Amino acid sequence: MLIERDGGTDMNTRKTISYETVLNTVRQWPLDRRFALVQDVLSTLAPEVLPSRPRHKTLEKALGLLATSQPAPSDAEIKQWLDEHRMEKYG
Repeated sequence: MLIERDGGTDMNTRKTISYETVLNTVRQWPLDRRFALVQDVLSTLAPEVLPSRPRHKTLEKALGLLATSQPAPSDAEIKQWLDEHRMEKYG
């Protein structure tokens, strides 16, 4: 059985059902049955999907960007920087 859309035909099939006929039939089904059909159709596509892109080592790159030879600033230094910034901004 072949489902045709946009007037396409296939001489090797016994019976041809139009896309619209199938769609109208499926619209009459209960929600759970339509959902099951969607899942089944999508599962037929899974083997044909392009392989996923290779994963990049994003975390390692980000950590590398943050790496420094200096020690992390202390809480007191950060507080001082914030106070200085606020004084510059608000006077």
